[in-house]
This record gives sequence, C-alpha cells and structure tokens, in this order.
Amino acid sequence: MIELRPVETVERIKPAVKVVLPNWWLRFSPAFPSSLDHVRGKTFSVLKQQQVKYELSWIIKEACYKDINLSNENAGEKLYPDVADNLYEILIGFKPGNYFCHVYFPADYPLYRLDYPDMSPLISHASLKYLGAIKPDDSPVDNPIFKLYLVFKLKPIILRFYADDGVDYEKISLQFTVNRCLMQQGVPPAGVMPKPIQYLDEIKWLSLGAGGGA
Repeated sequence: MIELRPVETVERIKPAVKVVLPNWWLRFSPAFPSSLDHVRGKTFSVLKQQQVKYELSWIIKEACYKDINLSNENAGEKLYPDVADNLYEILIGFKPGNYFCHVYFPADYPLYRLDYPDMSPLISHASLKYLGAIKPDDSPVDNPIFKLYLVFKLKPIILRFYADDGVDYEKISLQFTVNRCLMQQGVPPAGVMPKPIQYLDEIKWLSLGAGGGA
C-alpha cells in the first residue's frame, strides 16, 4: 500500500513505468482486514486509468507540525476512492523546503520506526524527530517515488509535516498525481504475475514484537 524506493542509479535505455496501466493485473494481500473484503486476497485487472494532478500547500511556523488526513472523512483531503471498484495509486512529490514528513497508519501509529520501544518518531526530541522522516529530496516533484495505494474504506493515512529549525515560517507544498484505476476481478492469463499490493500493517510488522501497537 506504500512505496518509497531508493533512487535508482542504474542507467536505463527506457525510463521505468511508474504507474499502473490498463491490462495490468493486481493481487491484494490476504492480510487486508475483513472491513476491506472487497479487495482482500483478490486479483483484479485494470480496465481503465486516468491521471489527475492536485497540489496542496500550507504555511507552518518553525518547530511546529501539521497533520494531513488523506481520507474522505469530514476533516480529510478526500483523496480516497469512493467506490469499491476503484484503486487510487497516488504519487506524492515534495517541493523544496526546510521540512520533513512522517507517515502514520492508523492515525496514531508511525509507519517507520525501529525495534527498541523508544525508537519511534518524536517531534519534540532533537534526534528522534528525524527517525523515519521523509524529506523533500527523497521524493521531489520531478521524480516522485513516494507512492500510496488507496482503496475504498481504508482507514485514514496521516502525513505529519514538521517545519524544521532555522526558519520563522516554512511553506510546505505537495504535488499529488492520482492515478485513478477502474478494476475488475478476474483470473490472470497463464504466465502473468500480478503486481502485489500489500496492506500497510504488513510493512510495519517488525515493530509489533518491540512493544509497538497493531
């Protein structure tokens, strides 16, 4: 459900495809909860896709943070699909600035942390605030590699943005590329390997044995 790949340094003759396209096959992990039974453990082909650009920005005071809810809740940015047959593959590009981002799923649990119980992102701590942080250079607008896969009724994903020390105020600007995909359940042809779509809980599984929450 989330990808943040290291920048590839191998030269390619042709650029790698970054988004899901029609006729691709997708397989959703059986680890998706029962509340997402419309995709859990199922395989789909992509019938159609449409890319929609969207930009958001905020001004944050130094050493302060702002939580951005991507879901369709009343306080959210409404960036989730609203029907079960749609998948939103979202690429997020960050414009330059003195800020960074933490990802939370569910809303109060950091996606990126280490095993030791105290090794979680902590905005008020001089060093832990950088633990698992995504910086603008990690996924710039001209090469966004921070990717989310969002489905209908998924719990809210929270992006927490922090204006780092050294500026009075910082403008945080994001560019979203929403790849809207219409899916149809089916069986892929022989020899076709569907793209796996993991549930976010599978990505943070290492934390569960270290005093972390579910």
